Amino acid sequence: MNVHSIARMSGGSAYLWMAARARNALRRVVVFGIVGGVVFISALIAFVLVPRNASRKALAVAAKIEARTDSGPTVAARDRHLAELNVTDSVLNATRRALIPVPAAIIDTFPPAVRAQRDSLSAELATLNRLIDRAENAPLPTSYRALAASPTVAADPRVRVLLDSLADIERERNAFGAVGGVDPVYLSLTSRATAIGRQIQGIADAKRGEVRGKLALIRPTPAPVVKPVITVDTAQLLAQRATAQQNYAAAVKQLDQINQKNARIDRESARARDLANVGAPPWAMLAAAVVLALAVGFAASFGTELKRPHIADPREAEQVSGARVLTVIKPPEVVVERSRRQADVEAPPLIDVVSESYRTLYLHIASVEASVPIVTITGDDPGIIATVAANLAASAAYEARSTLLVDVDPTTCSVASVLRIRPDPGLSGIITGNATWPEAIVPTTIGRDRPLDVLPSGTRRSGLPEANVVEEVRKELARMQRRYDFIIIAAPTSYVQRSTSSIIPAPDLILCARIAHTTVGGLKNAVDSLRGADMRIHGLVLWDAEMPQLETREEMLGATRQPEAFQPEFATAR
Repeated sequence: MNVHSIARMSGGSAYLWMAARARNALRRVVVFGIVGGVVFISALIAFVLVPRNASRKALAVAAKIEARTDSGPTVAARDRHLAELNVTDSVLNATRRALIPVPAAIIDTFPPAVRAQRDSLSAELATLNRLIDRAENAPLPTSYRALAASPTVAADPRVRVLLDSLADIERERNAFGAVGGVDPVYLSLTSRATAIGRQIQGIADAKRGEVRGKLALIRPTPAPVVKPVITVDTAQLLAQRATAQQNYAAAVKQLDQINQKNARIDRESARARDLANVGAPPWAMLAAAVVLALAVGFAASFGTELKRPHIADPREAEQVSGARVLTVIKPPEVVVERSRRQADVEAPPLIDVVSESYRTLYLHIASVEASVPIVTITGDDPGIIATVAANLAASAAYEARSTLLVDVDPTTCSVASVLRIRPDPGLSGIITGNATWPEAIVPTTIGRDRPLDVLPSGTRRSGLPEANVVEEVRKELARMQRRYDFIIIAAPTSYVQRSTSSIIPAPDLILCARIAHTTVGGLKNAVDSLRGADMRIHGLVLWDAEMPQLETREEMLGATRQPEAFQPEFATAR
């Protein structure tokens, strides 16, 4: 699966696929460990060498840094020129204030009665000014009535006549406006009302002039203004101020240059200190190296997994193969020494008939609707094939079902290694004619009294057998269905084919795959190849444990016991 295939996935499918790749990446201990270890050691070496190089660089940078310039004299000169500038400004301001003429004092020699009259006239004048301004700004009948109501204007008999005329015109205009609306007659009445108001305003202006004349006669006489005489030379002060201003600006500019230079020197010094202080505590270096190693190791493992994805879980295996996962083989539970039974001690370590995984597989094979008398356990790894086939046969025998376990791969003798029985003469002896079927079949027991017959592969390679021999073996295995309830055959994928050279008598098989080790493409190719050979895949067995530790052929030949001495017991505890 490439990047384009991932892009075509939906959000949920892409997430599940990437999560599966991440789980497999964590299981790649070899890649994870090698890459992580190299990165960890490299990081520690770098964390030791980098501070040393940084210290040398810091010393080289510090040697090139200039000395800081003392800004004290420049600051003193600036303050001195600023003081001179302030002094000249103070003298000039005092001179300007002295040149301002002193306001003349007003001499009031009038008696109190006249002063009271003057105050009354001033108030009357202020009222007239306010009302006349109102009439100017808002030429309305109300403004004119307010102006006519003032005591000064109301005393004139002409005002009363004008007010009566104004009232008549207003009544006539209001009556006409209520009946006919606005037209030239209404506008003419409005103009006449405004003209009457202007006449009232003219009378008010005349009255205001009379009040001003009366008020001018009784105002106090101001004293004569005396101008001060100043003998200070301001031209000299201005020259001194210009000189002080120029000196102050020069000092400020020079101080700014010094500050910029010192700031640059400070930055270079800080950079040198930072270069010299790159070292970290040992625990921080160790933690950083561990984190970096884990991250890079996981990235390398994840990248490898993306290039060649492996089966991660039952869901993915079913999706790729189109077959159902019958069971998942998990690591066996550790049995406490005191609770172990004598049969457990004597049994081969890879046989576990009480495992739920193998019992589930047996129940599927033994079910009524899926009863299969001859089934082939196949896959890519001989150890896994032999372990699954042996435990399936042991589970069937433990349930009192007569079972024959057949191994067809003489290159590994895996079934004999799992059950710790003698591999010879086995099936190869039958094919070569050196043994009969009763001589080749090894009887064993499961538990205390459950028999299991095993036909090991034998250690002698017979080469490509004759077609008639293969046909005879196939027919004999088919005839044994009358004697055994189950015949379980352990065969690698390369042995499983429907041809004249294959000794597999039936097309029913179960395919074994290993989680995080079997590639997605490999599983799909195996399924397609088997189905192309007209084989019926009943389901998958996923191996999710450590690889079974099988004995080598030499160890097996030297350490296997006679069949009558091998009595593995699983039935009762000690």
